[in-house]
Amino acid sequence: MSETFTHRRTSRNATSYLMVTFAIVGLLVLMFGLQAHPFVVALFAVLIAPAIWSIIANTEARLSIDENSVSWQVGARGDRVDLDEIDYVRARTALDLSQRVAIFRNSGPKLHVPGPCLPSGRQLDEALEARGVKVKRLF
Repeated sequence: MSETFTHRRTSRNATSYLMVTFAIVGLLVLMFGLQAHPFVVALFAVLIAPAIWSIIANTEARLSIDENSVSWQVGARGDRVDLDEIDYVRARTALDLSQRVAIFRNSGPKLHVPGPCLPSGRQLDEALEARGVKVKRLF
């Protein structure tokens, strides 16, 4: 019997702070260094706003795999699927090096696990395979 695999991540981490800082510095360079039109600066500011809100709200992402189910939650959104309902899991690394995971069920639509819930590397693959779930890894 395997113990419960749990992965948690909050949006207040060094990477988030670093990326938002770079984006704000880029906005300041556009405004004062390149003297960009205010419309262009406002457009880029709108693109940065969700990342800033995520840090302010400190959204937590969670993934848990126990002996019976896989569950995940990002903020108020989440889902759960029993292991015996899973046909296979397709995991892949996109060209931007982000992880994408889809759970294909025996019946019903496939489920996509949100990116912030996913651990780095092959930890998820190992945890699922330890519980008898077939994982197809692409790239």
